[in-house]
Amino acid sequence: MTTRVWIVIGAFASALCLGLAATVVVMFFGAREASQPSAIVSAYLSQVERGHISAALRMEGRAADPAEVLLTDTAYRHATDRMTGFDILGTRTVGAGATVEARIQQKSGSSTATFELSRTVTPLSPLGLDTWRLRPVELTTVEITVGAPGRIAATLAGVPLGWKGAVQHIHAFPGDYAFALTSQSPWFTVPDAAVSVAGFGHSDRFQVPATLTAKGRDAAIAAADAWLDQCAAVPDFHPVRCSFGLTSGPDAGEVWANQSWKVQSRPTLAIGDWDFGCRTPTTAGVSAGGCWPVTTTAPGEVTFHADYSIPATGETGDVTSTGPIEADVTGWISSFTDSGALFGSVDWTD
Repeated sequence: MTTRVWIVIGAFASALCLGLAATVVVMFFGAREASQPSAIVSAYLSQVERGHISAALRMEGRAADPAEVLLTDTAYRHATDRMTGFDILGTRTVGAGATVEARIQQKSGSSTATFELSRTVTPLSPLGLDTWRLRPVELTTVEITVGAPGRIAATLAGVPLGWKGAVQHIHAFPGDYAFALTSQSPWFTVPDAAVSVAGFGHSDRFQVPATLTAKGRDAAIAAADAWLDQCAAVPDFHPVRCSFGLTSGPDAGEVWANQSWKVQSRPTLAIGDWDFGCRTPTTAGVSAGGCWPVTTTAPGEVTFHADYSIPATGETGDVTSTGPIEADVTGWISSFTDSGALFGSVDWTD
């Protein structure tokens, strides 16, 4: 083999070694860059921006939870006002931890969020090739309350909500998630609405109240009137837990018989909007509560009659109220049956 051939081979080998060395250097710095906290957060936010929620959750090590109805690819696919971009604002590293701050962009505006990472020391750590892992991200928590009786068939972003009458706390990524009923009641309606989530790490409350239909309002009035009739049917001068009664009964030695009440005029009633803070005596501890309050805007009137006798003297006669007695109705409608509304009254016990 000639000297010239050896020179060519040597030159080729040198070039190959230099090329390999350059490739290794590029790969080294690329690997070091990709392992940096800011790069990991960028990769995470890119997954969210593309709607790859399952992949993002895997990056932060969050276990799947069926109760987290909005943490799915399907839910985020149906969301609006989603993330449109992000900017990494800075990284702060202290010991084995790092904090990355980012600006989150949505069509409705922008917000800032922080992301925590932890470092694991490896044999390559002296070369800057640490292993950084994203800690579970502080997502926005939404407290959801549907202001309606019992279980409601509804969806959020096209995913079944699973509302069973108890307040739900769920997490969500930035976006708007449409709320809609999937079944109708003859007694009330619940309007379409949206759960709006801006950025990360907030606590939001979503409340949507039901509204009585004309049939539901008539049923509520009928139930309240029925309560008044039940009180009027009590054969006693002071019906227990009712809004009316005489201040005193038979005198000593006097006997009253055939005691009765008659409704002369009914009170004018008002049915208020759904009250989320309403707690009735029958409200379960885990229930979200709530009711439609019932109040009297103009009192009704009742009168009393009884036959009296005094056995010692043989005297007999009638006992009547000196005039009409005010009758009020105050309480709540918290549920319906197939036949109508269920009315609950405040306790009128003296």
